[in-house]
Amino acid sequence: MKLRFNRAEMADALSAITGVAAVRTPKEILKCVRIDALSDVLLLSATDLEIGVRCAVTQVDVESTGETLVAADTFSRIIHECSDETMLLDISKNDLQLRGSGSHFKIRTQSVSDFPPVPVLEGEPDFVVDAADLRRLLEWTSFAAARESTRYAINGILMEIAGKELVMAATDGRRLSVGRTPLTSSNVKTIPQTIVPTKTAALIARLHSDGDTTALVKATANQVLFKIGRASISSSLVEGMFPRYQDVVPTDCDRIVQLNTMEFLSALKRAALLTNEESRGVRLSFAENTLTLSSRTAEQGEATISMPIRYNGETVDIGFNPVFLTDVLRVANEEEVTFAVKEPNRPGLLKLNDKFLHVVMPVNLSSA
Repeated sequence: MKLRFNRAEMADALSAITGVAAVRTPKEILKCVRIDALSDVLLLSATDLEIGVRCAVTQVDVESTGETLVAADTFSRIIHECSDETMLLDISKNDLQLRGSGSHFKIRTQSVSDFPPVPVLEGEPDFVVDAADLRRLLEWTSFAAARESTRYAINGILMEIAGKELVMAATDGRRLSVGRTPLTSSNVKTIPQTIVPTKTAALIARLHSDGDTTALVKATANQVLFKIGRASISSSLVEGMFPRYQDVVPTDCDRIVQLNTMEFLSALKRAALLTNEESRGVRLSFAENTLTLSSRTAEQGEATISMPIRYNGETVDIGFNPVFLTDVLRVANEEEVTFAVKEPNRPGLLKLNDKFLHVVMPVNLSSA
């Protein structure tokens, strides 16, 4: 195997690959990246047995084809540290050699025969969606997924088809995020319940692609396959049944507040400065055209922050964990958000637009 490749494109591909190659594992083979040189493309593959990824490097000049296996972390660090526009790669006995301007690296290789196969999407996809919209849905929802290993079904992001839309939802039992976006096309009316691991969502977010790239998706009972631009991803699914999230979304929140997104985020962050593990809540006092945020801890003191809002309803005080609001505001791509509330002991409903909503449970005001 001998070829010349574009270093920047290789670095982009390796950024995704190294996120999958296992670091802490007794199986050395899973710490590696498989390199396949075909006549006009270079394929990089990695897997941790739950998630697999294959990325194509197209800016290559292949002199001779072949395949090999090298340590993913070592290979990636070399590519990222070099500054050459192009580099030469060739295999000599049991070594992979990389040459750039003034640099020469020799890396030990391993046999590809024991490397696990990386599934790729074959045949017709179940549906096609704009890749940027898919990433936005994952960004809107992944932060709300449960982190406890015992929660199983809510340790991932639900993905389902609803009519002509793709819907994703995530919850940790105290908050719920739901996003939707139109499908480009669909070959099915429904898919098996698909709960995507958050690690898979993070991998998709890291993938570099052109602005108009579409995502092809195929789901089975225990696996989901994506094809996005030059990358193919396979992922095992989170086991269990996702709760019926539709029942959690409040429909009777009649106190509607309009807030500037960045001002609200800043106010929450400042109010959160005087909270701790025991007193995690921030009091939100909604009055005519004014929101007052307050917090206190016995050891440190108290904070009071006011900001203008558009609201002309009755005064209401509700306590919320500020993290559950700042997480969603950080991924908001709207200048304003709508916050709908009902009573101090009822959940709040935050909307960025007609495609995304976030439900957050209140906390006891005695600790806010």
